[in-house]
Amino acid sequence: MANLLEPITIGGKLPLRNRIVMGSMTRNRCIDNNKPGRSQIKYYADRAKYGTGLIITEGIFVDWTGCDWKHAPFMFTQDHADAWRKVTDANGAKVLAPSAIKAHGGKYRELPGTPGHTDNIEAITDVQAVVDTYRRSCELAKTAGFDGVELLAQGGYLPQQFLSSRANHRTDEYGGSVENRCRFTLELVNAIAAVFKGPEHICVKINPTDHLNDSVVDFDEMKETYTYLITELVKRQVGIINLGRRGAETSPGSGEFFGPLPRPGGYPLPRGYDPVLDFGKLVKFPGSPTLLMANHDYTVEAADALAGADKLDMITFARAFIWNPDLIPRIIHGLPLAENDRGPWVFYGLEETEDKGYNDWPVASTA
Repeated sequence: MANLLEPITIGGKLPLRNRIVMGSMTRNRCIDNNKPGRSQIKYYADRAKYGTGLIITEGIFVDWTGCDWKHAPFMFTQDHADAWRKVTDANGAKVLAPSAIKAHGGKYRELPGTPGHTDNIEAITDVQAVVDTYRRSCELAKTAGFDGVELLAQGGYLPQQFLSSRANHRTDEYGGSVENRCRFTLELVNAIAAVFKGPEHICVKINPTDHLNDSVVDFDEMKETYTYLITELVKRQVGIINLGRRGAETSPGSGEFFGPLPRPGGYPLPRGYDPVLDFGKLVKFPGSPTLLMANHDYTVEAADALAGADKLDMITFARAFIWNPDLIPRIIHGLPLAENDRGPWVFYGLEETEDKGYNDWPVASTA
């Protein structure tokens, strides 16, 4: 797996020891008022000490109204930043903090006294106030020691809703044309770049074929929207575009937690369509300032082959890092990866303990 183990530098400024990334995963274990604690420090430090090139933490919500999980973390007070500082201080790897905010209408929530799915849909009247909310959260993330931010623009979260004509019915400068629907995401990128003094500190996570949380759009709109968006992101010289392939035939899904997720009827894709190979060409070209990262159900072997063929720069593994804290040594030494033998409860935890299924996975003897 020599290709994935090669070092790489983001934006000419952020060197990584290899091209393997621990992807963002909601684990629902920040039980101390939605702040990370002892368990999170150990969880991330364990995966950093074995040589992970880049770690992207679980989604950190920029406002409490955006939180759809009971024990997901926040980042909108100095207290939150101070708690996350203990996590970043314990890590030897570069660390990015994802930003997320709720999908307005229809998205799952698990909070006391609130409905399972939101019915009180209210249009955003002051878009700049939302941009400022993101900006403030990113300022706190910077003080907490994060090297940058991954902006989540998929899965039905707010940036993706603005991108979609099915969710975005606005008649102002943020709705209608593809340029208008992309405006909000691009304004967020501009704001984050200003906070971190450079766009190389930004990773934007998108999934053109996504259909989670009713985010699917037809093929023609998808092509137009993401061709424009990716082109504009590269123009802005963002450090990484993290391109997913959920919803495409190439990745039917493992079924480990959500189960099979067939594509909704009426939104067909060309047979064998792979959005990473299609849109990746907009990122991977001579002189491009932006690195291409891919995610969703890749094997180590397939990812290494794509890196060797110059089809991608970096690869995200997520669930494999749960039960393989020593994923990098296993890859280096050609050891088999551990499998999840405990069932789907490990993803989001149990009430009786925050460490069970979280910090109790064994490592291989050579790690």
